Amino acid sequence: MNRNRVNPLSEVTAEADAVILPHIDRAGAVPRPDDIGDFHSEREYHAKAQTQTETYAAEGEAAARNATITAAGLELPASAATELITGAASSIEAAQDQSAHAVRTLGHLARRDLPIKVRYWICLIALCLGDTAGILGAAITLGEIPLVALGQAVATGVAAITAGQAGADLKDLRLARIRQRDLEDLTNDEQRYRQFFTGAEAGVSTMKLVGALSGTIVAIISVGIFCLRLSVEGLTSGIAFGMLAAATALGSFLANYSYADEIADYLARTERMCTKAIKAHRKLAADPSIRHRAEALADAASIKTEHTHRGRAAWWQLHALSQRILRRNPGVAGHGVAAEQPEIIGRRFRGDAA
Repeated sequence: MNRNRVNPLSEVTAEADAVILPHIDRAGAVPRPDDIGDFHSEREYHAKAQTQTETYAAEGEAAARNATITAAGLELPASAATELITGAASSIEAAQDQSAHAVRTLGHLARRDLPIKVRYWICLIALCLGDTAGILGAAITLGEIPLVALGQAVATGVAAITAGQAGADLKDLRLARIRQRDLEDLTNDEQRYRQFFTGAEAGVSTMKLVGALSGTIVAIISVGIFCLRLSVEGLTSGIAFGMLAAATALGSFLANYSYADEIADYLARTERMCTKAIKAHRKLAADPSIRHRAEALADAASIKTEHTHRGRAAWWQLHALSQRILRRNPGVAGHGVAAEQPEIIGRRFRGDAA
């Protein structure tokens, strides 16, 4: 099947070196007779040339079969992943627009910088650990089982920190009153965030209840620690640790009051939504089915292209051999095509090759 492939360059060079132009007294050539059409040898080699293009095309199809099958098998999951990627891209665009619009419209109302969040959590954890350590030491001294004492101490510390959350509600209430405006005076952009401009009069009674409960929690924790330390280390220690427990709760209250900012929280949420959308899009874009299908398609296309070029090269080689036969028989075929005639044979071969 591969007997007619292109000869190495050295063999073609040898053939060219063997061509001898005989010396004659004067230059001249005999054109191909007009009444002679295609020779049988030309038709034979033309047919052989056609077999080369088909043969190499078949070989290319066979060589690319596995890659083509792989690509076909990945078409459905790759298409589904592509649709998800397109949807994720739309989500990114929407999240970015929402975040940019919120910053542009509400950014000037934010009272807190976003990096302060780390400091806020460090403060709360430190306060919780302080309450926990004070209760844990006293409970163990009283003879409580360490594991049980640890659970009670952690719960009490968390309760003290939670009581301080009323500070955030108080801050939000104050800022809401500052932002309160007539809804008819809001701009078109601000209308999208009208909930931030309605005030919070309805929440005053709730805030009073929350404050009362928080104060009760602080009082209970302080008295409890006072009694616990009083029974272990005396009155002075009881008063000291009771006051420290109250100070911890008040510190939590002030930390939450300082951190609270409803506008800044909203801006942070929109930024997180944008970040999450980008991460989701990147995760979908990394779907292996898309990459494997693209690689398989590229592999199959490259193999077929290679064999197409090889087939054309073999076609031209056989066309050259057909012309070689005519060159070696000038007494029958003449020395070439007449100058005023188009190169019929070459044109026909080139058209068939394409």
